[in-house]
Amino acid sequence: MKRYLVLVACMIMLLCLGTGQAWSAFVAPLEKEHGLLTRQTQLVFSTGTFFFCFMIIFAGRLHDRLGPRPVAVASALILGAAWLLASIKGANFLFLWLAIGVMVGTGAGAGYVCAIATAIKWFPRHRGLISGMMAAGFACGPILLSTVTEVLLLHGWHVLSIFGLIGCVYAPIILATGLLLIVPPGQPGAAAEVAAFRRRKLLTDRRFWTLFVGMFCGTLPYLTVIGSVKPIGLAFGIGAAAVAAISTMASGNAGGRIFWGFVVDRFGPRRSILSAQFVTILSMLCLILLGSRHPVIFLVAVSGVGFCYGSNFAIYPAAAARLYGTHVLGSVYPLIMAAQGISSIAPTVNGFLYDRTASFVPGLSLATAVAVLGIVICAILSRGDACVGAPDAIHRV
Repeated sequence: MKRYLVLVACMIMLLCLGTGQAWSAFVAPLEKEHGLLTRQTQLVFSTGTFFFCFMIIFAGRLHDRLGPRPVAVASALILGAAWLLASIKGANFLFLWLAIGVMVGTGAGAGYVCAIATAIKWFPRHRGLISGMMAAGFACGPILLSTVTEVLLLHGWHVLSIFGLIGCVYAPIILATGLLLIVPPGQPGAAAEVAAFRRRKLLTDRRFWTLFVGMFCGTLPYLTVIGSVKPIGLAFGIGAAAVAAISTMASGNAGGRIFWGFVVDRFGPRRSILSAQFVTILSMLCLILLGSRHPVIFLVAVSGVGFCYGSNFAIYPAAAARLYGTHVLGSVYPLIMAAQGISSIAPTVNGFLYDRTASFVPGLSLATAVAVLGIVICAILSRGDACVGAPDAIHRV
C-alpha cells in the first residue's frame, strides 16, 4: 500500500504545483487594475515557464543524489515566499516578474521533477500510464485555480489578495505531501549508476535529440495559446465562452496526459510523438481558420491543443526511463524539458505581435509553422530507430 500512498501524495503535490498555466485568469485584472501591457503580462508567463524548465535540470540531479524530500521542501518554501511577495509588491511590475516569473517557476520546477521521478520508480511496468497520471494531476492545477480565481474576482477580490491566498494555502500542502515522497527500497546499484552517468553523452545521442526537438515543437503551440487564451477568445468574439477557455484547455491537457500515457506504452514513443504533433497541427489550423465562427469550435480547438500538449509529459518521461533507466531519470528528463524552456519565448512573441498588429493570428500562425517543422524533423531523426520506435525497447548509455 505504500506505493499508492506515494502515488496520491505525488498527484496532490502536482495539483498544487500546476498554477502557472492559470496565468491567463490574472492577465485582465492586472492590466485593468495596474495598467500592465500585454507584452508585460506575457513576459511574466514566459519567464515562469523558462525558469520552471531549467530549474528541473538542477533539481533533477539533486533528486537523484539526495532523494526527493529535501528538494520538495525547498519547492514549498520558495513557492510560499513567491506568492506572498507577489501579494505584497505585485503592483510593481519588476516585483511581479521576480515573484511569479522567477520564483514560482523555480519552485514549481523543483517540486515537479521530484513527484514525477518518484512515482515512476514505484511503478516500473506502467511508466507511460503513471507519467500520464502524474502529468494529469499537474494539468488539473490550472482548472482548479482558474475556477477559484474567477469566483473570487466576481465577489470583488483584488488580484493581489488572491496571490496571498494561494501562498497561504498551497505552500503547506506542497510541504506536507513532499515529506511523504520516498523511493522504493532495495534498488542495488542505483547510487553507483547515478554517479557514473555523464549527461554530456546525450549531446551525441540521436535518440535524445529526437525527444528534445519533439518536446520543443510539441509545447510551443500550447504555450502560445494558453498564455493569453482568454484574451484570444475575446478578440475572436466568442463572448462569455472565453471565460471557460482556460478550464477547457486545461481539461484537454489533463485528459491527454492519461490517454497518451496509455498510447506510448502500447505503441512506443515514435508513433506517439508523430501522432500527437499531427493532431496539434490540425487543432491550431482549426483555431486560426474557424475559431472565430462559433464558441464551440473555438473551445474544441483549444481543447485539442491542450490534449496534445499533455502528450509531451506522458511520452517523454516514459521514453527517457525506457531508454536510459529510471535511476537517472531525474538527470535525463530535465534536459529534455529544457526544450520547453526555450519554447517559453512563444507567449512573449505572441504578445509582441499582438501589440504591433492588434491581432493574435500572426502569433498563432507562427506557432503552427513551428509544429509543422517539428513533425518533419522528428520523423527524420527517429526513422529506422528501433529503440525509439518499439514500445518495449530498453537501452541504456
